[in-house]
Amino acid sequence: MTDLALSDEQEALRSSARAFLQRACPPEVVRRAGATDGEGHDADLWRGMADLGWLGLAFPESVGGGGGSLLDLAVVYEEAGRALVPTSLYSTMEAALLIDRAGDDGQRAALLRPVFAGERVVSVARHEGGMRSSPDALTTTAAIQGGDVVVDGTKLFVPNAGVADVLVVVARDPAATGAGAVRLVVVPTNAPGVCRTRLATFAHDAQHEVSFEAVRVPLDRVLACASSSAWAAVEEARRVATALQCVEMVGGARAVLDLTIRYVTDRAQFGRPIGSFQAVQHHVADISTRIDAAGLAAWQAVWWCSVGGDVDVPDADGDGLEARVAIAKVAAGDAYVESTLIAHQLHGGIGFTVDHDLHMWSDRARAAALTLGSREDHLRTLGSLFGR
Repeated sequence: MTDLALSDEQEALRSSARAFLQRACPPEVVRRAGATDGEGHDADLWRGMADLGWLGLAFPESVGGGGGSLLDLAVVYEEAGRALVPTSLYSTMEAALLIDRAGDDGQRAALLRPVFAGERVVSVARHEGGMRSSPDALTTTAAIQGGDVVVDGTKLFVPNAGVADVLVVVARDPAATGAGAVRLVVVPTNAPGVCRTRLATFAHDAQHEVSFEAVRVPLDRVLACASSSAWAAVEEARRVATALQCVEMVGGARAVLDLTIRYVTDRAQFGRPIGSFQAVQHHVADISTRIDAAGLAAWQAVWWCSVGGDVDVPDADGDGLEARVAIAKVAAGDAYVESTLIAHQLHGGIGFTVDHDLHMWSDRARAAALTLGSREDHLRTLGSLFGR
């Protein structure tokens, strides 16, 4: 049985992260960044997180990171989810994870050091016609012409592309097929031929359509992993990002639970706090139980991702990790969305007022449940894995 209890250092990290975010990320910061014309990114908060070393926390010291673990980063993610951190933290971390797995030593250092210093925002341009993709389904191409690579195509649902300095574009060699055709190209967003269009979403999260029209970048901008392993790197980074997102969602759900407990404790009806009524207590207990179960699944998924390369760990292959991450995503998504629905019910009329803070968690819950694969996507994955 894996011990998922936090170490003393991780408990200190959690305490310091919560204190910082309570001070630097109040609800008005979240509302401003999530406005219709906002880009989901607060520059002051971003610099503060970089100064604390959060951005490089789980990366090797050789590339400018802090030499910590994915579990350390998960501590930050849970607190960020609790505070609804409005920055490109999550998309940048997925891109950094991909660069760390796919680049050579020189590329990793050159691309990641500015990220960890808070000087560069990065995102991954992966999705096209559907939220899940495969090598043969990629229509965006990266053709080598002389000493350059030319990128053509359109990507959808690129997070935080409006503030990103560079994008890691998942494309294919037009002359090849299968996983061996995949190329990962680092494209500056100000390169000629790059067009970013903000997509309208119900949560006002910063999702973009990005088109590439004969975008020419030097050949050394292609991440140096062997073409046959490029897709494996994409899938590994996606799995890790999804596991971390599950912890973030659990953090958000715990914030909703705390908000609800405070409300039912303070709100009186019929001469007594509504939290004293058994029906209300049952609802709160149901939320708490579901969140605890999701939290266990989420932290286990992060732990398995952290040891996934250890050949001495049983069932640490790609399929085993995929199943654990899928289970965590379904559990975390259900717990987060359900906790917000019950919270609205227990808050009564005030909970349905759009100016109430609870709506920010509701919007984030619904958006997060769809990001990096919906509930249905992950259930299909589990069905295909267990049905063999």
